[in-house]
Amino acid sequence: MEDMILVPAGPFTMGTSAGEVDRLAGEYELARTWVEKGYFSREQPQHGVTLPAYLIGRDAVTVGQFQVFFEAGGYHQQRYWTAAGWAWREQASRSQPDYWDEVTWTGDERLPVVGVSWYESAAYCRWLSEESGCAFRLPTEAEWEKAARGDDRRIFPWGDRFDAERCNARASGLERTVPVGRFSPAGDSPYGCAEMVGNVSEWTLTRYTPYPYDASDGRDDPAGGAERTTRGGSWHSPVLRARTSSRGMNDPFFADNDLGFRCACSVEVG
Repeated sequence: MEDMILVPAGPFTMGTSAGEVDRLAGEYELARTWVEKGYFSREQPQHGVTLPAYLIGRDAVTVGQFQVFFEAGGYHQQRYWTAAGWAWREQASRSQPDYWDEVTWTGDERLPVVGVSWYESAAYCRWLSEESGCAFRLPTEAEWEKAARGDDRRIFPWGDRFDAERCNARASGLERTVPVGRFSPAGDSPYGCAEMVGNVSEWTLTRYTPYPYDASDGRDDPAGGAERTTRGGSWHSPVLRARTSSRGMNDPFFADNDLGFRCACSVEVG
């Protein structure tokens, strides 16, 4: 069972302001390229979002945790998969994550699982729901960002200045994943979530859709084969990707050695 962190109900600020872009462009040479290519526009406009309370994993799902799903036959139980995910799994004859047999990525059960598509990540959450009795799912994009940055608009989980000693990004020089918790508590978010940036980028529930975020417009619907938003940057990411507001996206069948996920669930009211 994953260690879960309670994020209280309330507002936070989502996205990146023009002033923050100017600041980043003054500090990081790459930011000027991002401005020219319009990458920051994915994170704009900055806007307020109010969320109910929810739980989110303290850590990314590990190799050891995913192995239980794998050994329980999760790849062969259709009830754990979305309709699009099951169709993809059958068409691709998918029976395990990419890199599953490579010791670099799976040789320690505390490593974050990688090589998992959005479909596989969602299936794991459904399996975990059945095993635990709690309704686990992937975090929405808004839930992920609030858990990472808190309610004070911080650029990184620990503050507004990048620190290669607090995360596993490209500048840290490790060039691979490391066991979860390696950078905790120094790199923790305000709520106590570990490695929200670096180590592995993380799938979210949310379809990649322009801002402002609107939970009522269907972007958090798990059905279908739309691109899904990824967050957090990874061991391979430059500083600008390892920010709390940076947005990535991939097709739901995509998998790589720097992409994983963490779980979330809603909190019962009343």
